[in-house]
Amino acid sequence: MAFFARPNLDNTQFKQLKGGEPLTLSGQTQIATTSGLTLIGDAGTGPAAYGGMYIPIIATGASNNFVLTYDSSQKAIVLKQSTSSGGTTVYPYSAATTCTVGGLDAGSDIFNDEVVDIIQCMVSPTLFPTLSNPSVSSFTISPTTTLYEIGACPSICGTVCFNPGSINPVYPPTLGSGCNSCGTICYVYNAFGAPLTCVIHAPSVPNFPFGNLCVNNVSNTISTNICYCAGYQPYDSSGAPYGSPLAIGATTTVSKTITGVYPYYWGTLTCAAAAGVGRPTACCIKDGITGGTLTNGTCNKVVAPSTGTLNVTFGSTSSEYLWFATPAASTTKTCWFETSLNNGLIGGGVGTGSACNLFPDQDTVTDVTTVCWSGQSYKIYISNYQSASATNMELRNS
Repeated sequence: MAFFARPNLDNTQFKQLKGGEPLTLSGQTQIATTSGLTLIGDAGTGPAAYGGMYIPIIATGASNNFVLTYDSSQKAIVLKQSTSSGGTTVYPYSAATTCTVGGLDAGSDIFNDEVVDIIQCMVSPTLFPTLSNPSVSSFTISPTTTLYEIGACPSICGTVCFNPGSINPVYPPTLGSGCNSCGTICYVYNAFGAPLTCVIHAPSVPNFPFGNLCVNNVSNTISTNICYCAGYQPYDSSGAPYGSPLAIGATTTVSKTITGVYPYYWGTLTCAAAAGVGRPTACCIKDGITGGTLTNGTCNKVVAPSTGTLNVTFGSTSSEYLWFATPAASTTKTCWFETSLNNGLIGGGVGTGSACNLFPDQDTVTDVTTVCWSGQSYKIYISNYQSASATNMELRNS
């Protein structure tokens, strides 16, 4: 007869010695009741209603896709429903996403990505900083005048300010308080076409004395740019490096234009005689421009363009001739205007008759020379007769 022993598993029959070999259950081991097997936690022994000491396994009826998990509310290892995909927490489908949801863009490949990571991407997408390059934030000159008479040699000083660029917003561990560059290397200047050696400045707002610059052309340029150091590594909101640090380089050049002009002149000549008597000549006016004064008259210089309408207040009396002179290259003036009731054409013959205009055709003189320039031609307009003009007179092209 076969002998079959079925011992009773209890503390009397079997004892697991502390530090001994662990007991391995194999085969179709079944635990009939919740009290049949108890896990002892780190807190020690004792029933104490599972208070962190005994951790029971509760395994009552279940179906597919149930797994063992620890339930903190019951302080027990229990069966709980797994994910709908059958016990996995990753996304199982290989097709790319078809729509944008939060920070998850359409066309994203999320196959085998953790579901929690997908949700994180949707509700809290990675943000990236906006980078701006270093630049010249301002460039000023002193004096601020940008219009000079041809031949003038003003002393000019330039002031330039550096913008290091930005990393915005700053995500840790980016350094530099949001600056994209670590600072300046040198400042480069160019004055009237003459490049200057790079100048290293200690002040944060450097001033550079250009010295006396002679305005010998109609258009003259003062420019500057700044050489800067390499920059800091930017990061995105996840802490990952974003792009590469700014490389060593130079800002875009900024400029100031100094305009040179030949001035125009105007004035009066006194002649207390009959109308048209003692009318001055163009040569007389030329001598006044060259010397800067006129006998029995005035000579005023205006350093400004003369291609448009000129505004002149002659302030003359009825015994004074009016005159004005413009560079030969300037536009010809064809009419004058004080009010809607006091205006007329410029041009025609010399005379005092009713058919003669206030200003006849202009005369042209050559080789006009001053302390600033020489060899220029000028158009000189002289009134046909003495005339009182106390208010502003517009000398127009048309």
